[in-house]
Amino acid sequence: MSDAHGSHDPGPSIDHASSGPDHFQMMHDQRHREFMASDPSYAKPWDGKRTLVIGYVLWLFLGWVGGHRFYVGQWKSGLGMAAAGFVTWIMTSLLGPYLGVPMTIWWIVDAFLIPDWIRVKNEENAARKAAEPPVLVETV
Repeated sequence: MSDAHGSHDPGPSIDHASSGPDHFQMMHDQRHREFMASDPSYAKPWDGKRTLVIGYVLWLFLGWVGGHRFYVGQWKSGLGMAAAGFVTWIMTSLLGPYLGVPMTIWWIVDAFLIPDWIRVKNEENAARKAAEPPVLVETV
């Protein structure tokens, strides 16, 4: 607006620094919420379900240190297997490979036990999950 002297009144001043998030931030937040709502598996927490594939991969590569036992929640025997594996590694390197036979037998026997361990652990997790109250997730 102009007054009689020709000066221009810009109107009320707006402090952009304290007015909250800018348009870019609001659009980013909206796109993020839409993405999260469009892919329910992305926002869903891990349900605790174990798989045979991961169990056997851990058995194959970390079996001598009990990696597969930690995976199914048997952490005490996993620690025992890790200790035995470390001692076996030292003994076989010093005294000969035949000392690794007991550890190898333990490792092979575990291959047959993994499916049952995973089944039991998944049943325990399902029972625990059924006993918990449902979690409500708000999607915007």
